[in-house]
Order: sequence, then C-alpha cells, then structure tokens
Amino acid sequence: MKILIFNQKGGVGKTTTALNLGVGLAKFGELPVTLVDLDQQTHLTAALGYRTENFTWNVSDWLTGKTGSPQQVDERLSLIVGDANPPLNLDLSETVLNSKGVVIIDAPPVWNATVAHLMQRVDWILTPLEPEFMSMQGISRLLETMEKNHISWQKLRLLLCRFDNRLVTHRQMRESLSQRFSEHVLRGVIRNNIRLAEAPAYSRSIFDYAPDSSGANDYYALTHYWLNFLNSK
Repeated sequence: MKILIFNQKGGVGKTTTALNLGVGLAKFGELPVTLVDLDQQTHLTAALGYRTENFTWNVSDWLTGKTGSPQQVDERLSLIVGDANPPLNLDLSETVLNSKGVVIIDAPPVWNATVAHLMQRVDWILTPLEPEFMSMQGISRLLETMEKNHISWQKLRLLLCRFDNRLVTHRQMRESLSQRFSEHVLRGVIRNNIRLAEAPAYSRSIFDYAPDSSGANDYYALTHYWLNFLNSK
C-alpha cells in the first residue's frame, strides 16, 4: 500500500500525520513501513532525530533511481531522508514505489510534476486539513487539479486535524465537509492536542512520547483504519 500525504496548505498536520501513521503501522501492523521525506523543509527527517547532512543517499536519489538504502529506524520502520533541494519536475525512476509493505510519502505543500506523478502511482492520497472555511475551498481546488491531471478522486481521503468538538464552527465544518465530500471524509478526527506538537522535539512519535494522550488515541484509531483496510485485501 502506497500513501501520499498532501495538502497545498502548510501547517495542517501533514508531517505529524506522516510520522505517527507510519510509526503506528510499523508498531501495530506486520508489514514493513517506509517513510519518505519529500518536503524540502525535511521536518519528517528531523522529527525522527536525523540530520540530512549526515547522509549521502536521500529522497532525490530515490526519485531518480540511484542505488542506496533507507535509514533503518526500527525493526519494521525505515526512512528515506529528506533533501533541502529535491527535484520538483522530473520523470520518476521505475524503481520508485517498488518497496515492499507500506510506503508513506510526506509531500511538500505545493503542486509540481513530481507530486503529480507520484499521485498517479500511489494507491491513496491522504489530505490532512483544519476545520475551517478555507479548507473547503482548498479541497475543491485540489479535486479540480486532480481531474485536470487525470488522477482519480477515488484515491482521496480527507482527515480533519486540530479538531475541537467544543467549537461550533468545527462541528459545522465537519458536517459540511461530510455532506459535500461524503465517502472521501474519514470518520475519525485528530483532536487538538499539545502533545502532538511536543513529541517531535524529542524525536519521538506520539505513541512513545504520550501514549495515554488524546493524540495517541486518535492516531491509534487512524492506524487501525488503514490496518483494517490492509487486512481486508
């Protein structure tokens, strides 16, 4: 299973989702998981405690098919470290996405040819978003862009992040998104939780940093959504 995590708006929980979903699938599942840090900010690499300058093989090499190996993070988890200057418009190597198990790609918050090519080749596109009006407009634009690039809408799943059920606007936006995009919206949400912001500073996932937090519970539920999907295959 190959999942691209993408939103054209930054700061919506994209890297947090890549990190914790990847760790969750490796921790609670049986398949190997490869995390790919495609965002030039390389926050995913940093969140796992690595510095990009310490590696001679990175995501740019992976995209172009240069021989190399991901960094082993844990028994079933590996990382293709980021690059501050990844190629944004290229024909991808045929070896891209040949990894066994689950591949999760943390994409940059910009549309480019590399992102478009990956979207065409992955199984799913997971879009974290905040429960605000601008998110609705952003998803509409994303669907238009996908259609222009002949990418199936059926791949798209929307994940509400930083959700606060006490806020009327958040509840209304969740209902509006569900009505407009129906099956594309995941039922589970990621609630607003300070532990999720703290964990990367200690190079840890939410499961290791605050396993009893609401953030851990929410990402545990998201992990099992995808594990159930895998098991149904």
